[in-house]
Formats: sequence, C-alpha cells, structure tokens
Amino acid sequence: MDCNTARMLVAFFGRQGSELAPEDAAALNAHVAGCSTCAAAVGFERAFDDRVGKAMLAVPVPTDLKAKVLDGVAAARGAWYRQKFYAVAGLAAAIFLSIGGLVAYQIEKAPELRINELIASADADAQNPEAQVDRILSSNGLKYSPEKPFELRLLLSAEMKAPPGQSRKVPSFVLNNAPKNAQATVYVVRDTDYNWKSLPQDGSSVTSTFGFQLAVVRDTRRSDVAYIVIFTGAGLEMFLEERSSG
Repeated sequence: MDCNTARMLVAFFGRQGSELAPEDAAALNAHVAGCSTCAAAVGFERAFDDRVGKAMLAVPVPTDLKAKVLDGVAAARGAWYRQKFYAVAGLAAAIFLSIGGLVAYQIEKAPELRINELIASADADAQNPEAQVDRILSSNGLKYSPEKPFELRLLLSAEMKAPPGQSRKVPSFVLNNAPKNAQATVYVVRDTDYNWKSLPQDGSSVTSTFGFQLAVVRDTRRSDVAYIVIFTGAGLEMFLEERSSG
C-alpha cells in the first residue's frame, strides 16, 4: 500500500475503523508500522476522536429532551397534515365551484320548455301520424311504402328502437287498437341491419305464452326492406287500412 491510499483510509481507521474491510485494515496497519508520516496521521485522528468524544459525554442531557423532540416531531407532522388538508380542501372547493359553474351554465343554455309549444306539437303529431312515421323513417334514409299499408290512425308512438332481444336500433312505430285490445310494434328493417329473410313470409308464427304473433310485410320500393310486425290480437288485419284487408 502506498502513502496516498493510506492517507485516504486514515480517517476511517482513526474514527470508524470498523467500516474498513479486514484486509484493508491489515494493509494499513502494515504500512503505518513502516511509515512515520502516516503513523502520525493515524495518531492525530485517534487523539481528535478521544477529545471530541469526551467533550460530548461531558454535556448534560436534559431530562425532558426526548419529550421535547417527540413534541417537535408531532407539531411538525401536524403542520404538514394541516397543510395537506387545506391544499386538498382548496382543490375540492375549486372543483366543486367549477362543476357548479358548468352546471349553472348548462342550465342557463338549456332550451326552455314552453307549455304552448309542447301542446301545439302534440296536437300536430296527433293530427298527422303519417308525418311522425315519415320523420322517423327519413332519419334513417327510408320512405314509408309497405305493400299492406298500416292504419296509422292507430299510431301510438314512433321512435328508434331495437327488436326484442337485439341491440341495433331501427325505425319503429307502435299501433294500438284499443277496441280490440290489441297492439302491434312495427320494425322497419333493411337486410344490412338484420337478416330477416329467414322469417316466415306466410304470416305463420311460433307459439307464444302471451299471444304474440309475427308477420313480415314487404316494401314496395326496395327489396332489401321489410316491415317486421310483432303483434297481439286476432290477426294482422286489425292494424291495416280497410282497403288492404280481405
């Protein structure tokens, strides 16, 4: 070992000798035994540690030092928690005010409902059921043209709706024959919406617990469009215009 390496290890040897690896401590001891300069450095470090150690032991430790240290830590921790609480509370308040402002803005910008307009629109729909059906069909690029025209004076509603057990919505309308206690839902379906070609074209149906029946009415304009009717009652004729019955 040379002097440069020995001087680098002197501090650890003199103050924290236990941190030296055994082989390093042995090599340093061997070098110090033959080098008076490095031996003096080791002696100085040990003497310095002895003086500082004695001085530290001579300082009296207050009996309540532990309690004061713990109180100081608790106070600092409490201040940290309060700071975090106020920061989180401030953020939550800012979010609440932002959401409240957004809701208030949406309410302010929401269309206003007026009783006269609502009633007038309802009257117009009731007087012109054909317009309701045309409106829902045209929104899907279709026109009303079934081979057997339905009695639209029985119209109850018109909306986009999925057939039973399905997910894709198609134009549909509900017919209600109150005197006969019968109702029909008509789904206007393209073969790209659902493959309806396998449904019975002769009007036959399977047995239903609640008396539901199914009929397929073709479209006069397009071969890829059909009116799938699921209905209750004596027959499909209860929902067709009189000129098309019989």
